[in-house]
Amino acid sequence: MPEDGRSAEPPPDAAASGGGSGRKSRERRLARHARHARMVWEDPRSASTLMRDGLLRLWAARGGGLYGLGYVVTFLWLEIRLVVSEFDASGGILDFVTDQLVEYLFRLGFMSLANMAMAFVWPALLLDRMGAWALVLLGLGYLAFEHGLRPILEQRFPELRRKPKASRKKRGARAAQGLAGDNGGDRREDH
Repeated sequence: MPEDGRSAEPPPDAAASGGGSGRKSRERRLARHARHARMVWEDPRSASTLMRDGLLRLWAARGGGLYGLGYVVTFLWLEIRLVVSEFDASGGILDFVTDQLVEYLFRLGFMSLANMAMAFVWPALLLDRMGAWALVLLGLGYLAFEHGLRPILEQRFPELRRKPKASRKKRGARAAQGLAGDNGGDRREDH
């Protein structure tokens, strides 16, 4: 574990996406969450840092761009709606906490998995709600994000910076050498 008390851990949804097997994966998840709970119990201010880091990892795992931001915002919105509706349906705070613990331990958050799936298709949800105007909003949102918001966010959150890709010049040189795919279909070079 690094000196700052954080561990290098998989994205929050890694266990749900097959990032481990059965009991061993669950034990790691439980141990990690117990450690986080201890950290928050000892220093309540660490909760905001843990949430920030988790959301940034989730955003970066979805590309760190507009789609990733939309995913995180949609996922948060759906989770907040779920928690509020479950709290309203419970008989009180004790029932709510008990229900959440049981769900956490046994069902592994089935509704959270459903929310994750819904968040993956957030542009379609926007299109469903707004019709053709969603396309205009997505286009304007993309332009605003790429030309205004991205530089600010990458400065504030360096972990979201895009990794440099191979330049077009290098890709062109590889293509000219016949290493980047089809060589015209009728002749083949062996290297």
